[in-house]
Amino acid sequence: MPMPEFEEKDKWNKRSILVNAILFILKLVVGILTLSMAILSDAIDSGIDVVTSTMARYSVKIANEPADERHSYGHGKFENLSGFIQAIIVVIIALFILSEAIRRIFTGIDLEVLEYGIIIMIISVFGKLAISQNLLRVARKHESIAMEANALNLRADVWMSLGVLVSLSIILLMVDQYPDIVYLDPIVAIIIAFLIIKAGFDIAKRSSQDLLDEHIPEHEQTIVQEIMDTHKDDYLEFHRLRARKSGAERHIDMHLVVPKNKSIEEAHQIADKIEAEITARLKNAIVVIHMEPCDGECVGCQREK
Repeated sequence: MPMPEFEEKDKWNKRSILVNAILFILKLVVGILTLSMAILSDAIDSGIDVVTSTMARYSVKIANEPADERHSYGHGKFENLSGFIQAIIVVIIALFILSEAIRRIFTGIDLEVLEYGIIIMIISVFGKLAISQNLLRVARKHESIAMEANALNLRADVWMSLGVLVSLSIILLMVDQYPDIVYLDPIVAIIIAFLIIKAGFDIAKRSSQDLLDEHIPEHEQTIVQEIMDTHKDDYLEFHRLRARKSGAERHIDMHLVVPKNKSIEEAHQIADKIEAEITARLKNAIVVIHMEPCDGECVGCQREK
């Protein structure tokens, strides 16, 4: 049975796909009717969003599957991989938009029925704003990098659609008096392309951090250190602390040195207490503690002699 966490993520991923698909079709039709490069660029971006939203949903579904023989650490990194692939797609399409907008500046611009474009941009702004806010809320609640990448991409799209809306309105109001104002259309498309490229690099950076097994965030490292400090009377030292993220999971392991004269049961109880406190404070943490005996020269062992 799917967990409630997965069901909530899947629900909003499906809504994201549906909204982006509708907006893509509407913008494409209106972009062709108006001959607006800015609208067509925004339409292409919505088409990208359909692909990336589908990838986000698929990766979240895989990441939710339990560990198996081939993936003993689970499937969390499928989300990170999805985010990285999304970034590559976004940058490639943005470069196409950039080149096409520049070409239009030199070949001439002829815009028509801009009123349709203004209407679809208004729909786009409100539709994407609603979806992105809910996606971001659910992504941060369940720490889904794929969903967060999708949500941040959609949030950037809101500003792009606003830019297109403003530029089309200005052109519609001023084109009779200033015919060259039509060049604002490809210029806005160029700005959109650069914004998409920036968003792509931001997503790639976030995704690659976990793919490359970077350490958990500093504030989470502090939590682990605080817990170890509260139990410092139970052990001698700890070392080889390693902690990384895989999707929403944290994998933490360390070596814990205890007095040689402690029984296996006592050492095991110490490890259990530390593991329980870390997992209680860090969501989805998987903690493994390797116990080591001291060299027999510690204060505790000397006291027993």
